[in-house]
Amino acid sequence: MISGGRGPHVLTVDVEEFFQTEGYSRFIRQLDWSKYPGRVEKQTNRLLELLGLSCARGTFFVLGWIAKRYPDLVREIASAGHEIASHGLQHTMVTKLSPEDFREDLRCSKALLEDITGRKIRGYRAPTFSITRETAWAHDILGEEGFSYSSSVFPIWHDRYGWPQFGDEPKKLELIEGGELWEIPLSVWRFGPIRIPFGGGGYLRFYPLNITKALFRRYERRGKSVILYVHPWELDTDQPQIRAPIGARVRQTLGIGGMERKMRNLLMEMEFVSIEQFLESRQ
Repeated sequence: MISGGRGPHVLTVDVEEFFQTEGYSRFIRQLDWSKYPGRVEKQTNRLLELLGLSCARGTFFVLGWIAKRYPDLVREIASAGHEIASHGLQHTMVTKLSPEDFREDLRCSKALLEDITGRKIRGYRAPTFSITRETAWAHDILGEEGFSYSSSVFPIWHDRYGWPQFGDEPKKLELIEGGELWEIPLSVWRFGPIRIPFGGGGYLRFYPLNITKALFRRYERRGKSVILYVHPWELDTDQPQIRAPIGARVRQTLGIGGMERKMRNLLMEMEFVSIEQFLESRQ
């Protein structure tokens, strides 16, 4: 929480390939991922350069599949001063996993990232923000597996995800077996009963920059921090075409051409920190 007006926002990056998004999951099997050209290294390094110019810090939620293939990239992110956190192992939505499979996914991804970085992994983001009211059991498993926080809830109505009743304020959850876990929900602007998502992904790509900045400033006036989220592939103007219906391709690629300009503008005008730094400021 920002105290006394303008202060730092929170930057998060979901480190995954362009062909691993949920929007393409019906057209690309996980078994076929290795057949597609890897582009995550180049685009993540491009993003690291942007962050370095503004001295911004962020939390990088790294997919286990990526970490296995590019361990040096994970180390490079960490050596640049950013927090490493888990994005799961295979980018499977929590809504498609049993509690037992979810626990195994967590353990494998956490152990992998800790082995690469030599650091304790405290944070988690569910693929496609798939902790919902129906999968709230995931919070207890996260706590049992040694995580301190999650940023996996999007408090909106959506065709793939959403838990609007959760609200947009960070919450310290009391767990069944004892202990606590922070949930850091994604940012929305409330307009009466309507919740307007912004500050990341397709919303950042689609909205005009002046609209996005106005919503950031409204958060600041309320003493709140926006949770900004991006994917490396959203900077990739040469992203290969996927054989998928036009609706899926438009949803994936619309606005990519202006994404780097928007990111540069936000990074130069505002201060951004990692979730780890954000939570430390709340102690």
